[in-house]
Amino acid sequence: MRAPTSFSTDIHPVIDSAHPRMQKLASVVARIAPTDLSVLITGETGVGKEVLARQIHAASLRREQPLVKINSAAIPETLIESELFGYQTGAFTGAERNRPGRIQEAHRGTLFFDEIGELTVEAQAKLLHMLQDGEFHSLGSNQTTRVDVRVIAATNRDLYEEIQRGTFREDLFYRLNVVHIEIPPLRERVKDTRGLTDHFLQLYASEFNRPAPPVLRTEHYEALEAYRWPGNVRELENFIKSLVLFNDPRSSFSKLKERARESAHQDPSQLSLVQMARLAGLEAERRVIEYTLRSNGWNRKRTAKILRISYRSLLSKIKKMEID
Repeated sequence: MRAPTSFSTDIHPVIDSAHPRMQKLASVVARIAPTDLSVLITGETGVGKEVLARQIHAASLRREQPLVKINSAAIPETLIESELFGYQTGAFTGAERNRPGRIQEAHRGTLFFDEIGELTVEAQAKLLHMLQDGEFHSLGSNQTTRVDVRVIAATNRDLYEEIQRGTFREDLFYRLNVVHIEIPPLRERVKDTRGLTDHFLQLYASEFNRPAPPVLRTEHYEALEAYRWPGNVRELENFIKSLVLFNDPRSSFSKLKERARESAHQDPSQLSLVQMARLAGLEAERRVIEYTLRSNGWNRKRTAKILRISYRSLLSKIKKMEID
């Protein structure tokens, strides 16, 4: 295979981070991208597994060839084999012409299996055979098709547990898990939130033809860092997309704060102690301020005196917490 004259060295903003674990991840990617080693990417939904897979492909010797994505969870069980390996005319009712499978389409390129843990055990066995021998048979054909592909797989499941349950083949796991990269959730690297936010603000301001993205204040960034983002980077991206589209920070952040309060009440086990303390503290402070205001007929000067804070500080908190 002819090597490209240069490699892609640009790091995608979704995985560009000063966090030690992300720095280590970037170092691993730089080392393994130019190789043909199989890679297993794990992490929660929305952390950027597909982004990382595309980054690896873009920095590989195969970058001039296609990256073919297979969404394992989206293919009906009855169509898995024909989708992956293709079929010949007459292989089954409705097969009126030859059709190459997704694996053949990735020849000389990269095959990306998203949510590999969703594949049936039967499909896993056939995939293992292809990976071991570099060849397969299309449905309805006795002819062997040879392929040259690099495989990257991703999952949000714990495949060790799936192996114990008998829902994932151990031999396939070791074939895929040559290099294992785990992407940490956004709540474990909250300082990345600001950079990601700025990236998405610029991205969607351009996409939606806005003259400029909404201007966020310090309290907005603090609110973004305080929220735990159960949907990770994807959830943050969708939030910023909506923010840019409707250009109403007050409404958007009011909804975000409500989601943060609900998250703290519904699933505190998923929060770190720091996040729980921050959210609980903000909520407690908000309630005290609102109660004191109501008890004093919304007289702000009197409230500030009772709370032993400056009038300016009280006004700032009222605005920040959107107390009406």
